[in-house]
Amino acid sequence: MAFGPVHTEAFCEWCVEHPSQPCPACNARRRRAVRLVEGNGLPIDEAARQMRLPVPRVERLLEEETDRRTLAELRHTHVDNAPLRAKFLARRHHDPSLTVAEIARRTGTSAIQVERWLGLTPTAAKTNARGHTYPARTLTTISVENAGRLARAMGYAPCEIDGC
Repeated sequence: MAFGPVHTEAFCEWCVEHPSQPCPACNARRRRAVRLVEGNGLPIDEAARQMRLPVPRVERLLEEETDRRTLAELRHTHVDNAPLRAKFLARRHHDPSLTVAEIARRTGTSAIQVERWLGLTPTAAKTNARGHTYPARTLTTISVENAGRLARAMGYAPCEIDGC
């Protein structure tokens, strides 16, 4: 089966013109290389032949996919609220003027919301349109953004809190 001429360029024109932005065509090539090698079990040289790319380029596309997956594993959207709660309780012990209400004022939210984020107060029970009631629950995680807001409101840099 003939697949046409092999492209020998290391980078496409779009990649050269926009070096700091992801290239839609190269993203598609990366996904296809992964599908051919991992999904279909083809050897890299056969995948390169089908894609009409040099073997080193396909190897680089597969390396980029590995890098992308590694970064995705490191990216967190939520963190445990226990370290924040411990910092808040310790700070409040030394500085009684640092109350939940003061933290709420500094973050621009309500005191009850700060208590919920810190896991000090359970959320409200909820009933959906069909009448099914979901019980209140105490949060054990909060978003990274809200954790950072709380840390800064308590006088910490977010990097000083474990997990933030």
